[in-house]
Amino acid sequence: MHLRTWALSTSSEGARSPINCQYLDGLLRRGCLAATPGVTISPDQTEQQGVPCVRLRFHLPQGSQSNGVTSIPVLIPTAFVGTDNVHTTLIFYALVEEIIGWLARVGPRHSLIRLYLNNNGQQLPRSYSTSWQQLHNGFTLFINSLRHSETLFPSLGQFSGTFGVIVVAQATTPSGEISSDFAVSLIINNRQRMSLFLPRRVANLGRDFALDWLEIQNEFSN
Repeated sequence: MHLRTWALSTSSEGARSPINCQYLDGLLRRGCLAATPGVTISPDQTEQQGVPCVRLRFHLPQGSQSNGVTSIPVLIPTAFVGTDNVHTTLIFYALVEEIIGWLARVGPRHSLIRLYLNNNGQQLPRSYSTSWQQLHNGFTLFINSLRHSETLFPSLGQFSGTFGVIVVAQATTPSGEISSDFAVSLIINNRQRMSLFLPRRVANLGRDFALDWLEIQNEFSN
């Protein structure tokens, strides 16, 4: 849980510290790659799936280092640097996702690269229509309500809320066989529906990590 606290923290030693946010803001607005003293991010150039990208290494505090892992990388397509296509919020979502993937041995995900490839290198796939906002905001509200309740999650069954119903079911494999993973669906009151995949390994990390995973998948889904 220390890793989650570090990734979400805005303290001077946290991943979201003011100096880190200033650095990322400079990178995304002006393409500036020069690290400043005290920043816990160091950049280099790499390539992933044929896409040139900037690798941001978020350096872990000593107490959170494990098995020789001293940093968590987040990859940003170079084409996005200095543009309005990526915002700092998405980078921190990607960081938390990489941490969860590393802990659960299901990653890394490289979501920003995946989004870039899925959309042919253009603007990130976002739809700000009323229906899109209602669906995704509804999912976010559900996640927040579960964080502050005593409801056991994930577990098979359904949970009702203001916007509709969340249903947790066993996922199926491509061949139609029941798997040990979860499919989490949101059905809002106007019958719109979205479904997200929750690996059992992530669910086994604990409630907060499972909810983080779902919130991040909600943010990155289109």
